[in-house]
Amino acid sequence: MENKITEFIFNKVGIPKSQKYLDLASLKHKLVAGNVANVAPPGYKAESFDFHSEFKKVSGAGSSLRGVTTNPNHIATGQHEAKPPKIHAERVKSGEMNSVNIDEEISNLAQNELLYEVGATLLQRKFEGLRKAIQSK
Repeated sequence: MENKITEFIFNKVGIPKSQKYLDLASLKHKLVAGNVANVAPPGYKAESFDFHSEFKKVSGAGSSLRGVTTNPNHIATGQHEAKPPKIHAERVKSGEMNSVNIDEEISNLAQNELLYEVGATLLQRKFEGLRKAIQSK
């Protein structure tokens, strides 16, 4: 009974969505950091994904149908939260050494840092709200 109540409380305040948000921000940070680290190797293709559309997909806010998996070994289809983000590799333009634009990547890094900071702050406030609700008499 206790697990059901705990699960209901955490799901009600949106903690799973916050976790997914932070997971996506972390993945985006890894991709951007990898792009910055590989600014010099010839032929390297910069990788990225659309954060907002992927968050819509994992939070269930998208408009596409999503498949249901009844077994952990099933392959996620459609707009399913278990389906990994679609990562795009930029093409190397002719005359260029690779597809990494360092100015754009540093801008992406700063923007992603803000996204992560907002997500972490919102999650912290949710836990503070839960703590206040538990401690109130």
